[in-house]
Amino acid sequence: MKKLIIITIFLFATINIQAQEKIKGRVVELMKDGSEVPIARANVYWEGTTIGVATNIDGDYLISSPPNYPSTIVVSFIGYQTYSQVISEQGYYYIYLKPSVELDEVKVKGKVNTTNFSTINTINMQTLSTGELEKAACCNLSESFSTNASVDVNFTDAVSGAKQIQMLGLDGVYAQITQENMPFIRGVSSAFGLNYAPGTWIESIQVIKGTGSVVNGFESLVGQINLEYFKPESAPKLFWNMYSNSEGKLENNLQFAKKEGKWKSNLFTHISYFDQEIDDKENPDYFMDMPKVEQANVLNRWDYKDKNYHIGLTARALSENREGGTVKRADSPYIVDIHNDLIEFTSKTGVILPSFPGKSMGLQTSFRRHNQTAIFGKNDYKVLQESAYLNFIRQTYISTTNHVLKYGISYYADRYTESFLGEHIYAPFYDKVRVDLMSGIFSEYAFKMGENFNLVAGIRADYYNNTEEINYLPRLNMKYNPNDNTAIRFSAGRAFRIANVFVENASFLASNRKITLENINPEIAWNYGTNITYCFRLLGREGTINADVYSTIFENQVVVDIEMPGQLSFYNLDGESIANSMQIDLGYELFKRFDMKIAYKINDVKTTFEGVDRVVPLLPQEHALFNIAYATNFEKWTFDVTANYIGERRVPEHEELIEEELKEKGWADSFYVYNTQITKRFRYFDVYLGAENILGYKQNTPVLSANNPDSPIFDASLIYAPIMGRMIYVGFRYKIK
Repeated sequence: MKKLIIITIFLFATINIQAQEKIKGRVVELMKDGSEVPIARANVYWEGTTIGVATNIDGDYLISSPPNYPSTIVVSFIGYQTYSQVISEQGYYYIYLKPSVELDEVKVKGKVNTTNFSTINTINMQTLSTGELEKAACCNLSESFSTNASVDVNFTDAVSGAKQIQMLGLDGVYAQITQENMPFIRGVSSAFGLNYAPGTWIESIQVIKGTGSVVNGFESLVGQINLEYFKPESAPKLFWNMYSNSEGKLENNLQFAKKEGKWKSNLFTHISYFDQEIDDKENPDYFMDMPKVEQANVLNRWDYKDKNYHIGLTARALSENREGGTVKRADSPYIVDIHNDLIEFTSKTGVILPSFPGKSMGLQTSFRRHNQTAIFGKNDYKVLQESAYLNFIRQTYISTTNHVLKYGISYYADRYTESFLGEHIYAPFYDKVRVDLMSGIFSEYAFKMGENFNLVAGIRADYYNNTEEINYLPRLNMKYNPNDNTAIRFSAGRAFRIANVFVENASFLASNRKITLENINPEIAWNYGTNITYCFRLLGREGTINADVYSTIFENQVVVDIEMPGQLSFYNLDGESIANSMQIDLGYELFKRFDMKIAYKINDVKTTFEGVDRVVPLLPQEHALFNIAYATNFEKWTFDVTANYIGERRVPEHEELIEEELKEKGWADSFYVYNTQITKRFRYFDVYLGAENILGYKQNTPVLSANNPDSPIFDASLIYAPIMGRMIYVGFRYKIK
């Protein structure tokens, strides 16, 4: 029966072809008295295409999105100056035209939603634009979700400064994190990789919930987070960002874009520096609240395009040092010393067949070398990852473009050279070389029935050398539009991943737990979900409601067991492990240029620990978010305020936990975190001032047994609340477009 299901799904194998979105707006003439006169029958079209419309009697237009972003929109009408503008994202664009006898600059003001839920995409995807990222400091990817409830971000421990994300109630390692749909955070980068993507480099982030496309790989157990960096066409010619906060951290981002010629290029540079020993004066424990950090990060991309070919080349180099642990005056020193070196090369080659519309092929490659050394007291961990990746994709259609087929092959090669030396591991020395080879074939079929129904069905077959097994991964996404404003989606699929227990759980090395490790198997899980998106107008203003429910059911999972004080165990699941997550979002423009966003999420996640079903520890059961954003005309001033409610979470037993209420019930209390930012925009530069954790809520004892780091009960990894108090920051952005 199982084979019959697989064969049946294979016959419906898929490419994710997305129906075009619509972009709308209004074209008007601004009169001297300040009134606006709509311009009817004005021509609105995408430069270099045949896609165009005419405005109606009220000056309104509704035009299909261009084949690719960024693209140039052109507006013309007899007697008026022709207007053109590069558009990088969907939104509502309000365009002013001036009579051709006037030579003054034509200005456009637009209302662009910074977070978009689509009613067109078959897959449940939420897009965060540059505008959303600029609502907060967004120094790197780990800070890019402070105004979004779909992804939770927490510190992993109290000494390394590392952060982790959680999605659909599970750790971020179960989400596939990609850069322009190529591997980004996987393997060794799982520990600190969220810090390797500076926020100023990112043009948009796509958050996909549930099973995604088989084209992008086998690892997406709960969804995909995809980063899109600025392209040469859409990036400013020069961009400079300076940032500093009240703790003394400094960051500098300098970016250049070469826009002329067939070969266009971006150069991204990032430097961050923090060299202060900060220990909370109100509750000193002689441990630095944040480690000292030095990071240098450079990425250079080159793009070549003509009517037949698209070639993209990228090179990245990164070096980072982290020094934490006790301050110099501590009687019992505890040293944290972490170093990362990363070199990466990627390429994308696409071939378009002009004589066969809808048919193309592409090749993606990636090569990476990542070396990490991490010292946590007496725990000394070293790992070297050497990786190669190849993905070949062919796209065609069957009979008509309503039946689109993608198929191809992929290959992952990873070699991990690991060593671990510590007093608390089951063996005094761990030294191992592991080679993971994953060869896969995939096929994906996309079917479109009119404007109301889309189906994307696919299957992968991946052979893993260490188990000598073929893993079949079917995936299905369906969308139905009962009307233009509503989308109903369903998804189901199977995914597979190879765990790297030490690097993915490096935070627990910041303890003296005794470590036991079994021979672990790859993790496999099914994910099911449904989603409803509804766009509405109320009192002349636009709003969106998005609600979804997802369930992840593991066939096998690597259980990370910290239930027993002083022990850390890794073993294969023997029982059930289910993660259920429900979320609802509401976005609405209360009045002109004043937006409100409300979100609420419930997580119900349970795993079998040594035969006992328990709620997964350190995971908040609830998360609520409230965000308001106001902008003056032409966004000369913008104001943002965000309130986050973090619900209770279970904390494993530990005899040094001193909060009486926590010891009594084993659950950490809920709390609130408030952030705000004000931005002033000038013609060529912006200045912003913000505050995080305004009320200064902190965990009372982030480091347990801090006065005796040699104690077997020492632990800096049981983090369930912020470890830093109020933080004020200021920044400066300078752009030459």
